[in-house]
Amino acid sequence: MVARRAFTIIELLTVVGVIVVLAGLLVVAVSSASKAAQAASTRSMMGAVSRGLTQFKTDLGYLPPVLGSPGTGASQTGSVGYLRDLIVPPILTGGATPLQVTQIQNYYSMTSMVEYLIGPGGKDEDGYGAIGTVSQWTDPAVKIAALKESPAAGIRSPQKDGVWGAYSNPNAGTQSLGNFSRRNLPQGINANTSTVANVSGRMLGPYLELKDGSLLGAIVGTDSVTGQPIVARAGDNNWNPTAPKVLLDYYGQPMRYYRKGYANGDPKRIGGKLVGGGLGAGVGWDLSDIFVLRPQRFDPNTEIDGLADALGDTASSKSLQMADFALFSSGPDQRADFTVRRDATLFNEDNVVEVGN
Repeated sequence: MVARRAFTIIELLTVVGVIVVLAGLLVVAVSSASKAAQAASTRSMMGAVSRGLTQFKTDLGYLPPVLGSPGTGASQTGSVGYLRDLIVPPILTGGATPLQVTQIQNYYSMTSMVEYLIGPGGKDEDGYGAIGTVSQWTDPAVKIAALKESPAAGIRSPQKDGVWGAYSNPNAGTQSLGNFSRRNLPQGINANTSTVANVSGRMLGPYLELKDGSLLGAIVGTDSVTGQPIVARAGDNNWNPTAPKVLLDYYGQPMRYYRKGYANGDPKRIGGKLVGGGLGAGVGWDLSDIFVLRPQRFDPNTEIDGLADALGDTASSKSLQMADFALFSSGPDQRADFTVRRDATLFNEDNVVEVGN
């Protein structure tokens, strides 16, 4: 009778241990590859946005202005103008105060890219025209239909002020210049003197084609704990078709759009490092002063000094100093420290930044 040799317990445990180690390595490799693919996809989309912004500037002579919420009145969460009102650039005229530094860090937009590069929906969502005449819009049904032109993407020329006349020719009233509800758009009994010629025009764009519809999100609120926006996508239970739209990176977070400030409410007049003399002299800062855009490491001869961050770090880069705009993603961890360049928790290590002119 031939004796059969069986595996010992030690041999079995060894084999199981090897399999566990190999499986762990495989999981790590797959996870790393997935993160690398997401980062590459985010950078690719940023490149497409950058090209769209450049073409927009070629067509109109300026970059899209910064839209956002000043945090008061009609710009609060849920209102029609939330995150779609013009933000006038902060002005740095002399020594930077803590308030001025904070205002500079907050001069960005999550909605400008969709409003100006895609223009989804009807003219009430920055579509490119209107149908019929103002007199016909006394019927609400006709007015709604008039604002939903087809195709449903593209923008009309935003005019010199960059906000469809809301800054240079606002409706009479108490709201601030540049409000979404003060764009050249008939508003019932509170309508301004705009004509159909003002609220329609040749189609521009769309300057960006989203091949993946899941990258378009809507800001439907703000997290009461973190203060971060709550994002919904089409098909979600909390999706709101009238909420301000944003571009999402491949981690599901809204991308941010930063640009140089401009003088006298005119986005064609780019501000710079000039200090003193009021609005006409420039805004006194550039993108090298935005902490979260600054590199974690510097190539030789690329480092310059900018505003000091919360840790007193002034290191910034020449490319940011020369840039007209920048795009930002918080990366795989979906977190960033906007008060410093390098943070102790390494939140900023995986930030993705694209700069352009």
